[in-house]
Amino acid sequence: MKQLILLAALLLSSFLMAQNTEKSNTSKHVQIYVPSNPKGYLIWENFEDLLMPPAYWQLQQGPTPETWDTATFDPAWDNGYVHCMYDESLSGVQNEYLITGVMDMRTFSSVSLNFYFQFSKYWGIEPNDNYDLLVLASTDSAQTFTDTLWTELSSDTATWDSFEWVFASVDLSSYIGEEKVALAFVYHGYNGGEAAIDMVSLETVGGMDENSISLKAYPNPAANVINIESAGEGLLTMCDLQGRVVMQKIISGSEAIDISALEPGKYFVTLCSEKSTQHIPVVVAR
Repeated sequence: MKQLILLAALLLSSFLMAQNTEKSNTSKHVQIYVPSNPKGYLIWENFEDLLMPPAYWQLQQGPTPETWDTATFDPAWDNGYVHCMYDESLSGVQNEYLITGVMDMRTFSSVSLNFYFQFSKYWGIEPNDNYDLLVLASTDSAQTFTDTLWTELSSDTATWDSFEWVFASVDLSSYIGEEKVALAFVYHGYNGGEAAIDMVSLETVGGMDENSISLKAYPNPAANVINIESAGEGLLTMCDLQGRVVMQKIISGSEAIDISALEPGKYFVTLCSEKSTQHIPVVVAR
């Protein structure tokens, strides 16, 4: 009996040693070749600006010290990516939201979300299920996220190892026709491991023509009035960092917009026409 127990212990020890039990990624990987600036994408974010949150995105931090942040150690491509580390203080459950800008999907015939991710099998799947990486969807301008579109288990776990870059793709066709869609990459758990994402894109068919419309805003920063200049007619929407719509109107050509009632801070202006969508960040400063 003692020999059987010893053999079982040795087998278990060998199994655990064969796994990557690290809490974070310690190895650099061969980079994945991707186009540097592809056209026809509603979202194309490779995090090279090292901004947190990225332009048009927002960050909702949970009650613990650790949340999403930029990183340069092991990008899937080029120089930057984003990750969320586990909370070493174990001060509570992490619930960290990294949220895209609000998107109008009324004109597309197909939409798919593509991205690369890193994750720990040992701390997040087996033998420990301490944390999750999720993609959630909202149809009310990022106010509530009611749909879970993807988890780390959605990608066949037999085909990837801990902390290697893994490709994921999510069909968003069911959201075609919605005009206030936002997606959230969510780190949720306690005493988990690192999770990372890179090369996030939203590929669409129909409705996108980058050359059909242009959008300019000046002065930027602006105090009380901002001039919006567009090459075509469309619906202009202005949102704050929480995705709340603060102004919406139809414009054509150039128009002066009164922003005197807005609080100082960063906002995002989106112009949607029948054939394209353009975004631009603006700052209200007094």
